[in-house]
Amino acid sequence: MPRFAKFQLSSNWGLSSDIEIASHALLSDAIARGASIIFTPTITLKDPLSSDPIYAYARFKLLSASPTGLVVLTRPLGSSFEEIENLLNRTKGDVVKVLSLAARSLSDAHEILNRFENLCDAIEVDVNLTCLLSTRGVSYSIELVRELVATSGKPLVLKLNASSLNLLDLGKITADSGANALVVTPNIVYKIGKHFFRLHSSYISPAVLMGLTEKLAEVDVDVAIVVQSWKENLLEIIPLRVFDVSYLLSWMTFRGGSRVNETPLSWRPINTRLKVYARKGAKYCPYGLIKEEGIIEGCNYCGVCLELNDPGLVELATFVSL
Repeated sequence: MPRFAKFQLSSNWGLSSDIEIASHALLSDAIARGASIIFTPTITLKDPLSSDPIYAYARFKLLSASPTGLVVLTRPLGSSFEEIENLLNRTKGDVVKVLSLAARSLSDAHEILNRFENLCDAIEVDVNLTCLLSTRGVSYSIELVRELVATSGKPLVLKLNASSLNLLDLGKITADSGANALVVTPNIVYKIGKHFFRLHSSYISPAVLMGLTEKLAEVDVDVAIVVQSWKENLLEIIPLRVFDVSYLLSWMTFRGGSRVNETPLSWRPINTRLKVYARKGAKYCPYGLIKEEGIIEGCNYCGVCLELNDPGLVELATFVSL
């Protein structure tokens, strides 16, 4: 069984922070199936889109789905402190819990850790999101990690995008930061205005991962790869795989079909005074809240049900008392 960030794991797979939906039902089921490590959705001190209390912003957008592959956009940095705290408190069993964060500054990072450090086993710093959030380069993220290594006492994990690895000296980065492990994701993260997007594509993922073998030979720390399938070619080389949002779709038994939607330039705001109403036949909810026809109680407007259920099965509605 693999080791990762000083931990001996009970299996060679887990769930990555590329799953932006903080579903305890998903995590608990994955643990029951044998997942040995769980990363939280990446959190920041303040959601860049949270200034208006009336509106929630969807975290999930299905761009295309077919029998041969899928393309999804998710919204990183959208989870609240309360969601992550609840997720960590309720996650039980022999599993390593890793808090994923991005920070504008070192003081922001410390404020996050002051709340969550006692609830997690290790800390992941998403380098690409930290660069976008802080508007500073990779060297700043490495300095931040080095400071957290010196002050937190928890194992530190660096998360990097695979497409940027050819521009980086991985051996130097891991040595300079003092990080205990590395997570590499093929999924691309980018920013338009205040909107952050993570692009998941089963079309580009295998091609991106195939070019990593030589680069990963530069490091002497533990490495995990974010994957969409058990069949990725690198899995024989890399002992630990952590799944992205494709695992969520599989867990909900979403089969796809031929769907193509427009790529958004900004995330969809949802007026929280509206209620989400599920009709008979609706079923896709990562929190398991759709149980029968009617108003979905406790909905956090993540947007998954609006994207995956057939048109008309889930609607936003207002109810007036007469």
